[in-house]
Amino acid sequence: QPTAKSAMFRATRFLRRVLRSDSAATAASADGLMFRFNTPSSSIIDNKPIKMVLVPAVSGDFGILQGHVPTIAQLKPGVVSVYETDNDITHYFVSGGFAVVREDATASVTAAEAVEVSELDPAAVQAGISQYTNEIASAKSEEEKTNAEIALEVHQAMEYALTMAK
Repeated sequence: QPTAKSAMFRATRFLRRVLRSDSAATAASADGLMFRFNTPSSSIIDNKPIKMVLVPAVSGDFGILQGHVPTIAQLKPGVVSVYETDNDITHYFVSGGFAVVREDATASVTAAEAVEVSELDPAAVQAGISQYTNEIASAKSEEEKTNAEIALEVHQAMEYALTMAK
């Protein structure tokens, strides 16, 4: 049965957490959403204030603004759009990864691979679609077929990303 002392301890812990969140949110709200974007080999954006980021989550694409509810989402192959302002938008193709929104008004995207959409080669994307479509048709095992299906899905997502760059 809870005692008055344990209830007071829980209330104090809760209050500290709220105060930390409020002070961090106030600091972030002055500058926008504090954002980090990384791959295993590089830091693309490191704790920079932005207006918004759109991410391609497995559960559905969504936007992150300051004040977003804390969330962890697995990313599918697709486009991460970083809005530094309404007119300064950079689109990155990611092969997958995770997006995390924290209580302290910060967000991060960690992707297995990321490249600016403008750097994608349309001819190489089309060649990959043809290659992996043929590999699916000629697969001799379920493993070969699954690997080719995954590669085809990534190339189809790149093809869609290229339409955003136009």
